[in-house]
Amino acid sequence: MWMNFDCLSRRERRKGHLQTKGTLKKMLTGYSTKGNIYRKFFTVTASLPFAFMKQEPHSLLAGEEGFTGTLLDVCLAAGYYRSQHLMFTCNDTQVDENSYLIPAFWLRTRIKKIQEQKQALLIRKKCARFNVTVNKAAVTDEVEALYTLYRNHVPFSTSETCTSYLHQTQIANPFDSCMIEVRDGELLIAVGFFDKGSIAIAGIMNMYHPNYQQYSLGKYLMLKKIDAVKALGMTYYYTGYISTATTRFDYKAFPDANAVELYLPVEKQWIPYAFMDKEHLDEYYLNYLV
Repeated sequence: MWMNFDCLSRRERRKGHLQTKGTLKKMLTGYSTKGNIYRKFFTVTASLPFAFMKQEPHSLLAGEEGFTGTLLDVCLAAGYYRSQHLMFTCNDTQVDENSYLIPAFWLRTRIKKIQEQKQALLIRKKCARFNVTVNKAAVTDEVEALYTLYRNHVPFSTSETCTSYLHQTQIANPFDSCMIEVRDGELLIAVGFFDKGSIAIAGIMNMYHPNYQQYSLGKYLMLKKIDAVKALGMTYYYTGYISTATTRFDYKAFPDANAVELYLPVEKQWIPYAFMDKEHLDEYYLNYLV
């Protein structure tokens, strides 16, 4: 089953994630309050399409079957994405905790349409000497050490630990997750996490060693995730969202923007990314999503 949080305040919906600190245990038993905001769980069967809901839920909590297989595919195709052990959707986001809201549009890459260009081929060539393995996801001390180096290097705020980025103690992990490890000899220099469905994966996080920045390891991990999708015989790679207000997320159209699709939340349809430039997406956001 799915369970969804409804009756969220406008501010919470726009912020793009569900606050669960300190109140989750109460919420699971029925109602809880934060200020004057009331929340309630509703139960929805996995066979009930989103189209039959009066209002699509902002956040989803998995039942016993978890967010795996076809259920993950359905959630991703409906514009939902992972946040720790929940799945959420939003039309805007914040670059940093105290920044203003900016538009967000979800992307996916159709694997069979990819035609790798010069940049992708060059990155593969530069990284050819590294050892790459795909394993069951696990946050080890070695991974945490790499995450700390990465977190101290990047010019944006993120979770204090890799564990707190991916997991939360109050809810069991509902995802079937893998990790790509890239090593230079014995040294772990990059890690990428992704969740598996039946026909799609969702890229969750990439990190790299700052001393190897010249190798474009973030994009190399994207290429290796594409390789994993091909090896699994799947169709889609969900990369997250872009924004019309910043170029920070534009890399998610790598390695071939012509293979990327964009989700229109009002029409509930995926269209080719090339069909709407950022100016038209801004108009769409202001006219239909604000």
